Amino acid sequence: MKPSFDSRILLVGGPGGVGKTTLAASLGVALAEQGFKTVVLTVDPARRLAQALGFENFPNEVNRVPLVQGGELFASMLDTQRYFDRIIEKFANTPDQKKKILENPMYQIMVDSLGGSHEYAAMERLLEISQDPSWDKIVVDTPPTDNAMDLIAAPKRLADFMDNSVLSWFQSGGALYLRLFRAGTRIAMKALQAILGSDFLDSLGKFLTDLEGMQAGFQNRHREVLAMLRSKDCSFFLTTFPSQARWEDSGRLLTALAGESIPLRGVFLNRVEPQPTALNGDVSLSSEQRQEVEKLLAFRRQEVEHQKPWTEKFATLPADFLVQIPRQTQPVHDVASLSELGRILLS
Repeated sequence: MKPSFDSRILLVGGPGGVGKTTLAASLGVALAEQGFKTVVLTVDPARRLAQALGFENFPNEVNRVPLVQGGELFASMLDTQRYFDRIIEKFANTPDQKKKILENPMYQIMVDSLGGSHEYAAMERLLEISQDPSWDKIVVDTPPTDNAMDLIAAPKRLADFMDNSVLSWFQSGGALYLRLFRAGTRIAMKALQAILGSDFLDSLGKFLTDLEGMQAGFQNRHREVLAMLRSKDCSFFLTTFPSQARWEDSGRLLTALAGESIPLRGVFLNRVEPQPTALNGDVSLSSEQRQEVEKLLAFRRQEVEHQKPWTEKFATLPADFLVQIPRQTQPVHDVASLSELGRILLS
């Protein structure tokens, strides 16, 4: 079936090391060249998308990418601290509550260390961009598989943390609470004491008290994220490679998607080894040269045979289409080569 990219939000995910970031950038370039005003959002901590698009850094929230073939393409990097600050500003009930949270040293520790904070900020950023009607297409380059699952689960985890019952347990105080806290988190306590001093428990208590009343905002945001991911406006595309390890990695991701009722729209099977052409008999080569070339062709034929069963397995996934992207003989490192690769995705 011919690939379809009619959704407005296109999430490109998959295991690490399969060229996911490059394909997300290529898809963005191709859609922009077709006349869609497109933004590529990267939530990849390694910031490889910035390098693929020729950026040394991203000085602005959204940066225009010049295209050889014309079109409007923009790219945006995630700044976790900045967008988590925005979340607090949005959900705080009063300016005083916002100030107390942002200035509390426990807040910075939470942003830096709390599992899912980066992914939650990414979803907040995506929601923000999706609410701007000027974007025709939004391409999201997700982190590798485990983090991509975190991306989906993060809003719920943070909403659960903000649940009244959790905060009430932490805020309940008393000797039993302190004994349990100290018995189960001695290592964490030492680390926090080194940062905050001996009164860090007071800091924790104040921080949790400052968060009180913001639970509804986080819960509502979780529902908005799920509604967005499950909507017809959003499609998920798996990027992977034909091998046993990648099949297993992809299976874990697809299980997570199915658990949240998020359908798989398409599969990008990257770096597929093309069938090598037989050495022409009239090619002028010495006996030694011909022997070396035959060895190379034999190796490539072995690669084709090794990939074949896994290519067939990926073709059985419940997706609307599968695109096989041949192994590229030259590195994809600029907008021109991204454009060529993007045309393969759309063909």
